[in-house]
Amino acid sequence: MSYRKEEIYTMEWVGINLSRYRIAGAPYGGPIAMIRDDSKILTLDNDEVKSIMYFYTSAGKLIHQFQWTHGKIIAMQWTDTENFVTVLSDGTVCIFDIHGDFSQFSLGREAKDNGVIDCIIWGSGLVVMTRNYRLIAVNNLDEPRPKLLADAKLTERPHSWIVLPPQFTLSRSIEVFLAVGNTILVVDMSDVQDQLLNQGPFSKMCVSMDGKLLALFTEKGELWVISTDFQKNLSQYNTHSALPPEQMVWCSTDTVLLYWDGYILMVGPFGDWIKYDYDSPVYLIPEIDGVRIITNETCEFLQKVPESTESIFRIGSTEPGAILFDAYEQFV
Repeated sequence: MSYRKEEIYTMEWVGINLSRYRIAGAPYGGPIAMIRDDSKILTLDNDEVKSIMYFYTSAGKLIHQFQWTHGKIIAMQWTDTENFVTVLSDGTVCIFDIHGDFSQFSLGREAKDNGVIDCIIWGSGLVVMTRNYRLIAVNNLDEPRPKLLADAKLTERPHSWIVLPPQFTLSRSIEVFLAVGNTILVVDMSDVQDQLLNQGPFSKMCVSMDGKLLALFTEKGELWVISTDFQKNLSQYNTHSALPPEQMVWCSTDTVLLYWDGYILMVGPFGDWIKYDYDSPVYLIPEIDGVRIITNETCEFLQKVPESTESIFRIGSTEPGAILFDAYEQFV
């Protein structure tokens, strides 16, 4: 299995330090949203005192910017249709287009009374966690109807949590995975199921692009890959890291990328790994066929080499494309 990492763009922005910003990247090579990260202690220039939301292209060209006056952001992400969604601490959801025009709706009394402490947004919906650890889901952001999920009876925040969107579940309804203790609870509209695992606690989780695989990072530094129905144990790899990665994403459905300050570790299905060192901060944007790697200076794309390309350039290949390319080289 071969992979390639190519520089796609030299970023057009100037003086950007990604470590100072909260970032959200749209899928399919789409735009990047950034706003100053208020949780970090920074030395600010005069023009940075006010929070400004920036929309950039994947090449770092500014599309639009506007002053942020809508409240505390709990989560922000792009939808599959390139609308920009922000979820606020009071349960308000703001949806912006690429030019900054927006609409909003409320997640209801439960979210407003208790406040929102966390949120996961996917291509067409979202799930929030309130301060009393209840989960509220919106299946379709175009027609928002907030619904309270089953009560997992949590008494503290889970170690991590993720959402399996409805298109990937047998029931065609949202499932939420909560890492609690050493196990995982699966929560849907009406039920909570304990998967009775003992390999946790799991500090990071992520689902593959096709919804079939679940990557788990344990507090012992192990990367564990299983099926999302919890029936298959597929691989295990010890990273020897006491700290969880800052980001963990799938590269298509084949490998998992883990980012720590200074490097990216790519782990394959059979325990093979590659390490990429970086001098500047990195932000990873998973794509259907790879991962965009955004740095202060460049946009790179990491992907599995397509079979069509591999069949041409593989040593000794007798595929028609390889023969044609060989003839072309002989001719020129």
